[in-house]
Amino acid sequence: MTETLTREAATGSDRVTDYVQRARSIAPLIRQEAAAIERDRTITKPVADALDELGLHRMLEPEELGGGGLLPSEGMRVYEELAKADGSTGWAMMASTWGTAGVIGQLSAEVMDALLSRDEPFIVAGQLLPRHPGVQVEGGYIIDGNYSFASGSDHATWIGAGFYVADEQGSPIVGANGQPQARIALLPKDQVEFKNNWDVWGLAGTGSHDYTISKKFVPAEYTTQTFGGTPTRPEVLYKLGNEFVGGICHAPIVLGIATRALELVAKITDGKVRPTYSVPVGEADIFRLDFARKEADLQAARLYCYDVVESAEAAVSGGQPVTPEQIARASQMLSWVHEVTADIVMFAHRWGGSQSIARTSTLGRFVRDMNVATQHLLVDPKMFVDAAAVLLPVYAAEA
Repeated sequence: MTETLTREAATGSDRVTDYVQRARSIAPLIRQEAAAIERDRTITKPVADALDELGLHRMLEPEELGGGGLLPSEGMRVYEELAKADGSTGWAMMASTWGTAGVIGQLSAEVMDALLSRDEPFIVAGQLLPRHPGVQVEGGYIIDGNYSFASGSDHATWIGAGFYVADEQGSPIVGANGQPQARIALLPKDQVEFKNNWDVWGLAGTGSHDYTISKKFVPAEYTTQTFGGTPTRPEVLYKLGNEFVGGICHAPIVLGIATRALELVAKITDGKVRPTYSVPVGEADIFRLDFARKEADLQAARLYCYDVVESAEAAVSGGQPVTPEQIARASQMLSWVHEVTADIVMFAHRWGGSQSIARTSTLGRFVRDMNVATQHLLVDPKMFVDAAAVLLPVYAAEA
């Protein structure tokens, strides 16, 4: 890989370098299993075992609890490496590790002791945004409803379910701020009915199934606030707040997919002959001009992605709160990175020719994965509109 795409990881902390190298060490295995992951619609056992043996599931968890203690920006670099090997593997790991680390910072020490003392690992997956009412009862909530997009659920042990606090009629019980109270409930996986219906043509191995929770009681201490609240832990991840960190973990997935697409098209066009070209495709000016532009776009997107996250990490580490502008830039960055990387992957698809359209082709799989990634709610163009509402006054004030 090029120097600029690996420089930050190479010159960062020994901690992140170690975890990035762990991800790279199993890239050959993941690539070998990638076709089976797509075909069988799940992370295969050899890959799942390797991820577990290397401790990648716990890389973001606090060191005090036995985790790797990576900063969000550091964990994102690991996701990027995994996604370069296989989009589904990167995505599933992103969803479960990000969600698991996130709820840890909102749970009490007593609850975490109980969860980590179990024989099975604590791995969370599920739909965490508020979807259904959770009826408030003595000591907790009754969760009842159908949920979707439980990415990473195939190898999870606990399932999250977003809800809003409601009375027995299902009407929201507003909080002190006059707004509905959004929370996340955590349930053991055996209390959840999975549909096993994630049958799609991209990111097929992420385990993003629908699931049903039928009138299950969840103790209050096994729920967390969706937004805001006071974290129970001091790490940077929790100081950043859910409004900032909620979606940024998706950016490295598409950066990894786009990087791999450029690698693949560079190899495909090297020596490739087309009847209407006087030189091999990889030597044609028309291809090289477009390749250099797309590669520059990738570099810019990657740098902006990590700059947004690292600058916020530095601010909260220095005792400053995350600002509305930083939250707006996180949303802007996420949508923009997806636009840029989607364009890069379609460039690779066009120049890949017949080697990008075969159902079993590697480039074809990355094209499919990219086009599913861009459908996520958190990268909708509306995020640009919301970000502009915050950024426009910043510019206007300087006029």
